[in-house]
Amino acid sequence: MAEEEEPLQIRFRHSSGTDLGPFPFDEAASIAAVKELVFARWPSDGPLAKEAPSAASDLRILCSGQFLDNGKTLKDYRKLMGSSEALAVVTMHVLVRPPQAGKAADKADVEGAKPQKSGCACVIC
Repeated sequence: MAEEEEPLQIRFRHSSGTDLGPFPFDEAASIAAVKELVFARWPSDGPLAKEAPSAASDLRILCSGQFLDNGKTLKDYRKLMGSSEALAVVTMHVLVRPPQAGKAADKADVEGAKPQKSGCACVIC
């Protein structure tokens, strides 16, 4: 008889030091599904409300210094998580992309940007 796997307990730590969870996840859960759950449980009050993501795709999850890929599952990253004890809680870091981060922001900047003069500038603070 196959032994039933205990769900992974994962806590998500924001850069402000505030934690979300821990939440139970099956090892077969995709990283995209993990992001959806974190997005759905994002607090609407408190310190994290100021930096609420507008969609699950705005979230970036890190484990042991690596950004996790949406197409992979938690099982693919099991070695990075460390302890394999049944009751251990794994801490991952969660970051929220700023509005219009990435390619969309670059494209908007290019389309709406005025031609810039060449030269150099120094800013001393």
